Amino acid sequence: MKKINFPRKIFMGPYLKDILKDILLCGLLMTVFAAPAFFNLGDIDFPRKEYIAENERVVIDFGKPTELRYVIFCYGGRLNTGFRLYSWDGNDEFILQHEETNNARFHWLAYPFQAVTRYAVFEPIAPGISILEMGFYDNSGSLVEPTDYSEGAAFMFDEPSNIPQKNPSFVNDIVFDETFYATTAYDFIHGFPPFELTHPPLGKSIIALGINMFGMTPFGWRFMSALFGVLMVIPIYAMGRRMFGSRWLALIAASAFTFDFMHFVQSRIANIDIFLVTFIILMYLFMYEYVRTQPEKRLSAKSLVCLGLSGAFMGLAISVKWSAAFAGIGLLVVFIFAWIDYTPHYDLSNVDGEKLFKKDFLKTMMFGVLFFVIVPVAIYFLSYIPLARSTGISWPMDIVKLQSEMLGFHTRLSWDTDFQSRWWTWPLNLYPVNCYTYILGERGYTGVQMFGNPALWWGGLLALVWSAKRWIANKDKTARFLCCAWIAQILPWVFISRSSYIYHYFPCVPFLALMVAHFISTLQKKCQYWFAFGFSVLVIVLFVMFFPVLNGVLTADYDYVIRLEWLPGWDFTNILY
Repeated sequence: MKKINFPRKIFMGPYLKDILKDILLCGLLMTVFAAPAFFNLGDIDFPRKEYIAENERVVIDFGKPTELRYVIFCYGGRLNTGFRLYSWDGNDEFILQHEETNNARFHWLAYPFQAVTRYAVFEPIAPGISILEMGFYDNSGSLVEPTDYSEGAAFMFDEPSNIPQKNPSFVNDIVFDETFYATTAYDFIHGFPPFELTHPPLGKSIIALGINMFGMTPFGWRFMSALFGVLMVIPIYAMGRRMFGSRWLALIAASAFTFDFMHFVQSRIANIDIFLVTFIILMYLFMYEYVRTQPEKRLSAKSLVCLGLSGAFMGLAISVKWSAAFAGIGLLVVFIFAWIDYTPHYDLSNVDGEKLFKKDFLKTMMFGVLFFVIVPVAIYFLSYIPLARSTGISWPMDIVKLQSEMLGFHTRLSWDTDFQSRWWTWPLNLYPVNCYTYILGERGYTGVQMFGNPALWWGGLLALVWSAKRWIANKDKTARFLCCAWIAQILPWVFISRSSYIYHYFPCVPFLALMVAHFISTLQKKCQYWFAFGFSVLVIVLFVMFFPVLNGVLTADYDYVIRLEWLPGWDFTNILY
């Protein structure tokens, strides 16, 4: 049998070595980020069995008169109407201790229950509410487990070890917009009417994958966000690698974005923006691959595959949030500029050149309609299949009707919150979003604040001005590409009057990192390394410095947190929930 000799230049040549080096660098950066991203991401031990209450009262017997101080409970997965808790003397006297009307599913709530009593009585306001677990505590802070309770109520007291021992916290509770997105993912899985229908369903379907793997637990509903937060390092590195042809400049851009505060926080909560931005980076990556193709090859299979993937990821992004359409406008502008650049390739002074131009242009437009209209629309409607299955609504007719309702919601949205902000404040990093804050005693603090790394956001703003000048004065196509991506995603917010927040700026942040790397690439070699080193060190130092207000886990000194409030809008200690 003849021995097959594989080409050494392919399997052992510089091309393979380059790929291995890129994989090693990118993998190292992902590993470094994954450590803090997954560290105490959330408890995997969370109550699983729920008590479904109808109209019956539940009598809870503690065995003897006990001095109680407070009660902690967690709702289950139903849309709940609330309940009342009484202390009871065992004869005729019922004293109302608490009436609950909150419908925060999978959220731990603690309220005073100050009575010396042997019995507590749980009474649902309306049938069908669900309780995952309930615990009563005495004056010493010790859990008082009941010795008996009404028949059928066992699931309300069967997992006492999963009740937060001290206080509900980031790792064992549902926080911020997880209330909408994680619970809706749960609804998709169990066929309940979705709690949130203000955004397309793909983001919630992705969250549901983590819940299917790890259960309806804090770790489960945050797992996919953390995974995407790690994986999105790959396309931002790849884009930098293709733009600058430099491994270390790609690493500068990727690491700056990786250790951005907002990227870190979005990776640790069950929010849908992390999926949105991942798909936006990918759609621009493949569009960049298309526009950098030589004019004579732009209708080749490779070029059309890049164009098709760009359109497919645009469809995925819009299926997470409508705001991805802003990024799609940027793609269109980049595409138009690319065709303007291609025009000199044709000799339009003669008939043959003009015919070739029209032929290529018509073919490209046909592929453009296929990839950026038909494919995204198909992906968008397919993303509604889990919703249609869980609710039984007609697909696709009721889906079309739902779009009108979603548009009405976003048009009228006006929530008066302390952390809403206008578009012009976002690049300046003026008003963080308070996702979670808990003050422990007089000196302790735990919190999650969503805002940007000042080194990247403020440095990136300077790089943006430089890029715009570079585009206009030097006809720099890379600067033009990055400016189009940034402008397209923030300009529409100038004309939007609905409530808006700093996290709406998140899709612009990857392009800030690339702008900084592009600026560094134009410096003299000696200056490049020093500038890159100083910028990277500053990004990481600030990440470490502000880590206590980002991670929601480690308890920080209250006075230290106060010293981090550099700007008037940086109010990290304001408890909003």
